[in-house]
Amino acid sequence: MNILNTKHVAGSTVRIWLIVLAFGLGIRVGFQERTLAAGESAARAAANFTPRTRLSIVGEKWLVNGKPSHSGSRAEGLLMNVRMVNSVFEDAGKPTFDPDDCTNRFLAQLPDYAAHGVGAFTISLQGGTPGYEGAINSAFAPDGSLRETYLSRVQRVIEECDRSGRAVILSCFYQRQDQILADDAAIRGAVINIASWLHRSGYRNVALEIANEFDHPGFDHGLIRTVAGEIELIRLAKATAPGLLVSTSGLGHGRYPDALAQVADYILIHFNGTPISEIPGRITALKRFHKPIVCNEDEKIGAEGARAAELCVSNGASWGFMAERVNQHFPFVFHGAADDPLVYAKLKELTSTDRSTNKTAAKDYFPPPESQGGWRKLNDANDIRRIAGMDPDRLAKLRTWLRESDRRRFAAVVIRRGYIVLEEERGASSVSSSERVASCSKAVCATVLAIASEQSRQGKTPRKMSFDDHAFDYIPWAWPLSDSRKATITVKQLLNHTSGICPEATGAPNDGDWAYILGHTGDPRTARTAFDPGTACGYSTHALAHASLVCETVTGKPYDQFAIEALFQPLGIEHWRFQYYEGGTKYGRHPSHGLGMPARDLARIAYCMSRDGRWGDKQVIPDWFVAQTASPTHNVHGPEMRFKINSQIFSHGWELPARLTGEGGRSGQGIPADARSKPGSGGQLIAFVPSLDLVVTRQTGESGEWPFEEYLRQACAAVTDIP
Repeated sequence: MNILNTKHVAGSTVRIWLIVLAFGLGIRVGFQERTLAAGESAARAAANFTPRTRLSIVGEKWLVNGKPSHSGSRAEGLLMNVRMVNSVFEDAGKPTFDPDDCTNRFLAQLPDYAAHGVGAFTISLQGGTPGYEGAINSAFAPDGSLRETYLSRVQRVIEECDRSGRAVILSCFYQRQDQILADDAAIRGAVINIASWLHRSGYRNVALEIANEFDHPGFDHGLIRTVAGEIELIRLAKATAPGLLVSTSGLGHGRYPDALAQVADYILIHFNGTPISEIPGRITALKRFHKPIVCNEDEKIGAEGARAAELCVSNGASWGFMAERVNQHFPFVFHGAADDPLVYAKLKELTSTDRSTNKTAAKDYFPPPESQGGWRKLNDANDIRRIAGMDPDRLAKLRTWLRESDRRRFAAVVIRRGYIVLEEERGASSVSSSERVASCSKAVCATVLAIASEQSRQGKTPRKMSFDDHAFDYIPWAWPLSDSRKATITVKQLLNHTSGICPEATGAPNDGDWAYILGHTGDPRTARTAFDPGTACGYSTHALAHASLVCETVTGKPYDQFAIEALFQPLGIEHWRFQYYEGGTKYGRHPSHGLGMPARDLARIAYCMSRDGRWGDKQVIPDWFVAQTASPTHNVHGPEMRFKINSQIFSHGWELPARLTGEGGRSGQGIPADARSKPGSGGQLIAFVPSLDLVVTRQTGESGEWPFEEYLRQACAAVTDIP
C-alpha cells in the first residue's frame, strides 16, 4: 500500500504519518530498538528454554502432548480459550504507557485463568482495539521484519503458557494496523518472519492466526482482506514452518468460506455478532469439513457468555471468551477469574474431570429459552456414554423403534443430566410444533393448579384454595349444580380421577361448550356423576376442564394467562396454544385445560418436576406437589372404569407407570418406581424419572393408541450408570 493513501480521511492520514514518524524515529534517534531477520535470536531462545507443551490435531480433536485436551471432561478434545490480545500491547503514540508492566500483570494472573479451565490464550502481534482510535501497535516494522522489543513480550507469554501446559493462538494482523506494513511484499515477509521465528525457537504450543477478522473493512491490503489472499498467506506460513497449525478468522457472524476451510488446519470463527440461538446452526454448518472448530472471540458476558460456552461445547466446538471492556480496553485489567465470575465458573465446570462436580453441575443446569440456545445436546457417542451415562447403541435402537412404532408425524426427545441424548423428528419440530398434546395437558393443568394453590396460601391471589377444598366453591358458572353430589367433590378428586365426573366412560364426547361440560344441557351423561366422589376411579377429561375454571376463580386470571405467567415463562417455554370452550352470554368463553406444546418445551416442565420444582434459584412448582405425585393421591383400588387399568397409577394429574399391571397391554415392568408420566392419545408422552435424572417427551398432535410405556422403558434401559 502507498503509505500516503489519500482515500483515508484526514485523521487517518495524520495517523499514518505518525506511524512513519514513530518507526522512523526508532531507527534515526537510536532508541533501544532493532528488527530481527528471519530466525534471528532463535538460538538464544533455544539455549534458555526447553519446550514442554506440544499442540496437535487428530481428526476434529485437539491434543496436548499426545492426549486429548481437557481430557476426561465435557470439553475433551476442545480448546477452551480467552482473548488476551492486548497483554503484549504497546502504543508508539503513548510514551507513558509501560508495555512490560502490562505483560507482567497478565502473567501474574495466568495461573488463575488456567485453574479455571483456560486451555489457550489468543495474543496478537498487532493487538486489538484498545477502546480508542489512533493506537500505533505492531510487532512488525513497515518492511515486515520483526521488532525485538515487541517480540520479547510475546516470547514471555508463549514460554509461560508452555510451562503451564497451555497453548497460544498467535494472531498476526489486526484491522487499522495493517497500514503499518508498506506493501504486499512486506505482508508476505511478515508471515515468513513470524513463522520462521516460531519454528526456529522450537515453540510447539502455538497455533497461528493470519488475520483477526480478515474480511473486516478496517484492513487496507487486499492480500489480507480477500479469501484468495488469506489462502496464499496460510500456505506460505505452512511452507515456511512445516507442522505449524495455521488458520485465519472471519467476522463475528460465525460463518466461514468453504475455500478457506479446505486450506486451514482448523476453522477459526467469531461469535460476537451471532445470537445464542444461532450458534448450534453455525457449528453444524461447519461440521462437514471434519476439522476442529474454534471460536476464539465472543464478547458475550455473564450468564449469556456462560450459555454460549455451554452451547459450543455441547455442539463440539471450542469457545473463546473476550472480556473486551476489561482485558482489551485501556487501561487493561487482568484479575483472573474475577474478570467475569459466571463465565469462568462455567469454563471450570466444562473442563472439570471431577465426576461429582459434573453431576452437581448437571443438577444445577437449567436450559435457556430455545431462542437463546435452548437445551444442550450431545451428538458424539463417546460423550453420550461418558457425560450422560447412556448407551449409544441402545439409543440407536430406540431411535429406530420410535420411527417404526407408528406412521404418525412426531418429535421426540430423551434428556439425561440436562443433555439431549436423542432427538428424533418426522414431519414435526421438537422446537416449534405446538399442536395438541392431548391428555399430557392434564399433568400440566394439575401442576398449574398447584402453583395457584401455593400462591393463594401466600396471599398472592384473590381467593385461597387447597386441594382438599370443595372444587365447586370455585366454579360459580356450574350453579345450580346438575347433581347435588358435585358439591362434595374436592379439587384433588378432579385431578386424580375420583370425582365421579367421567362421562367419557359412557361414550360421551370429551369436548363441547361450557353448558355441556357443566351438565346444564340435559344430557344425563354430564349432568350426573358416575359414582359418589372418592369411592371409585373414572378417567376424566371433563374433570380437568373444571379444574381450569377453579384456577381462574382462585387467581382472578383466565387459566391460559396464569399458566403462561406462573409456569411457562419462568421455565423459558416459548411455544404453546390453548383450547377454548364457548359459553355464550351465560358462561362466557374460557380456556379449558387443553394444550399444544413442542416436545422440547414439554421437557422443561418434566425437568423442573425432576428438580423438585426448582428452576435456577426460583421455586416455580411447589415442592409439596412434586413430593405428593410420587404416590397415589387417593385410596381407591381396583380397575379404573374406562381403561380398566390399576387405579393406583393416578396422582394429581400425573401417572405412576411402574404401577401398571398389564391391563390393556400397559405394563410398568422395567420402569423405576419413582417415574412419573402422562400419556396422551396419539402417542404423546411427558415423563421424568428423578432417580435416573431422565426426561422423556414425544409430541404428535394426533390421536390414537400407542405403546407409551415401551418408549419410557427403552429410555430407562439405555441408562448405563444406574444409581
